[in-house]
Amino acid sequence: MITEDDFLAAADCPPDLAFVRLERKFREMLESNLESSQSGNMYEHFVIEYMNHTLAAANALGLDILEFFSVPDPNNTSNLTQTYNHFRQVVDGYTVGVHIRNIRVGPATSLPFDEHEKKHIRAYVTKIKEIVDASALEAAKKEALMNRLNAFLAEVDKDRTSMQRFQDFIMSLAKTTADATEELEPTWKWARLIAAIFGVRQDTENAKLPPPPKRIERPKQQIPPPSARNGTRRADMDDDIPF
Repeated sequence: MITEDDFLAAADCPPDLAFVRLERKFREMLESNLESSQSGNMYEHFVIEYMNHTLAAANALGLDILEFFSVPDPNNTSNLTQTYNHFRQVVDGYTVGVHIRNIRVGPATSLPFDEHEKKHIRAYVTKIKEIVDASALEAAKKEALMNRLNAFLAEVDKDRTSMQRFQDFIMSLAKTTADATEELEPTWKWARLIAAIFGVRQDTENAKLPPPPKRIERPKQQIPPPSARNGTRRADMDDDIPF
C-alpha cells in the first residue's frame, strides 16, 4: 500500500528525480507483494498495479518517457510478461540517466552536511529564533517566520538539504526584517554564518565533480600543395603566371 510518506520522496526535487524515487517505491511494493503472495495467479494483478502507478507518476510529473505504453488490460494478459519486461527496460534506462545527471548537478539543488556542520547551523537558527521571539513583531508574522525556520531545520536533518529550502528561509527572513529593521537586524549575523557554511559545502561538493570532457578538436584538413590539386604540375602553373 502506497502511503503519503512514500509520496514525500518526490517533494522538493526535479520531476525526473521525483519519478525515479516514486518508481523505486512502486517497484519495492511490487517485489514485496510477489514475494509474500501465496498464489501465482496474483502475478498479473501486481504487475499491472505497478505499471499503473508508474505510468500515473510519469504523467503527473509531465514526463513523456512512457508515452507509448498503456495500462495492460487485465482481461487480456497473453503478452503481459513481454510488455512488462520492455516497460522495465525503458524505466531502468531512464533511471540510470537521471542518476548520472543529478550526480553532476547535485550540489546545485541539495547539499549533504556532516554532523559538525548541522550542529552549527542548528545553533545559529536557535539564535535567530531567540531574537525573533523577543521582538515586538506582529504575532502572525512572528509565527510565520518561526514556521519557516522550523521547516528549514527539518530539512537540515535530512541526508541532503535542499537549496530551495535555504533560499525560502533567507527570503522569509528578508521580508520579515523589513517590517522591524532595528530589532531583527542582529538576525543577519547568524544568517550570514549559515550562508557561509552552505558556501563552503557547495564548493567542496563541486570540487568532487569530474571535469567536463574535453572537446576533441577535429583534425584540420590538410590542403594539398598546388602540384597535387587537379593533377596540375607546378611548372605548368608557373607558365600561366604573367609576371
